[in-house]
Amino acid sequence: MASEASLPSVLAPPGAKGMWLVCLKRYGWWGLLAPALLLYALVFFLPLSVLVADSLHPSGAADLSLANYNAFFTDGITLSIFLRTVRLALFVTLACLVFGYPLALFMRRAGPAMRMVALTIVVSPLLTSVIVRNVAWLLVLGREGMVNTLLRNAGLIDGPLPLLYNTFGVVVGVTHVYLAFLVLPVFSALLAIDPSTEQAAASLGASRFTVFRRVTLPMSMAGVIAGSTLVFVLTMGVYLTPVIMGGSFVTTLPMVMTDLVRTQFDFSRAAAFGVMLLVFITAILIASSRAEKRIEQMRGEMP
Repeated sequence: MASEASLPSVLAPPGAKGMWLVCLKRYGWWGLLAPALLLYALVFFLPLSVLVADSLHPSGAADLSLANYNAFFTDGITLSIFLRTVRLALFVTLACLVFGYPLALFMRRAGPAMRMVALTIVVSPLLTSVIVRNVAWLLVLGREGMVNTLLRNAGLIDGPLPLLYNTFGVVVGVTHVYLAFLVLPVFSALLAIDPSTEQAAASLGASRFTVFRRVTLPMSMAGVIAGSTLVFVLTMGVYLTPVIMGGSFVTTLPMVMTDLVRTQFDFSRAAAFGVMLLVFITAILIASSRAEKRIEQMRGEMP
């Protein structure tokens, strides 16, 4: 049982009669965690249990059945849409890496004022309504939008480029908002690198590219993996942007699940597809966590 003397000084109450200390002495740390655990159970585990139970009763049948899960692989449509969703997530993750890593490098080397400007630009899409963002991209990438108009006026194209209602348009719209989820972890990892390490490599005759390839990039891989995982997982569940930017020409698994609920009223099959998506995302998170631990072990940060 924990005693007042064993508590960190920063947690010590002004008096020995603090209610939280009484709770801690009586119930231990589990007593303090109980409210959070109860809330988590109500908002996550209980709905998840209902979702799984519903997925095992196709069309409201009383008997348990894996028919909905079997349909995911055998109906000839859902599996291909799932694979296209994975491909879309990979495209968005790659785009965020291409644009986000150099931006994080710039933010690391920039002064405080410029760093704040760059950070504001990166985070600003998260503060804007998803409808406003997508409508803005429609005006920019449309057949008569800003990009096509500029290219035609410059004589570079004869007709409008197909920049909307395809995979490219969806990748642009999703990358715009999810870029921050890659930049921030990478920026944090870059800030943790001791500049003297890079200076030591340069003093031994390494070129700037060699310093980046052999020192900066390997030491920032934990941030790259964390940011890439965030972007990939979020893209797997994105719904509204593909609907607006892709129209009926880009279909993702969340769009299929929404159609099952709204138009076909097949809640059990939608639940099964949701469980499959959750299982896949959980596997990605586990693999990402193991990769990060492996990198930390290679760097000697973990025993």
